[in-house]
Amino acid sequence: MTAAEGLGVFPDELQPPLDDVIAEFEQMASRHHKREAGELAYAIAVRLQAEGRVREASEYGRKCLALFEELPSSTLEEVTSPRLKVAGVSLPDYLHDDVVRSRLGHLL
Repeated sequence: MTAAEGLGVFPDELQPPLDDVIAEFEQMASRHHKREAGELAYAIAVRLQAEGRVREASEYGRKCLALFEELPSSTLEEVTSPRLKVAGVSLPDYLHDDVVRSRLGHLL
């Protein structure tokens, strides 16, 4: 298993271009779609980390955490995404601020 696979990153041919994902993140964030933007920021952070771009990964990890800190997380429905994969990255079954701290804490 490669490091990227261990992070839940799909092979390159199954990933949209990172620039497109970043543009989609910016669009979702500007429209205040916090869950979608948070999921995209998570995927961007994971992909950048897999590429060894730790400084940039850290930036998106912090953005991800900030977005999820603003979202409710008291029920399973609030922390479960209908998507299994975003931007070429497998999402955790439940995604909320504590999961972001656990998965991306080394970047924050």
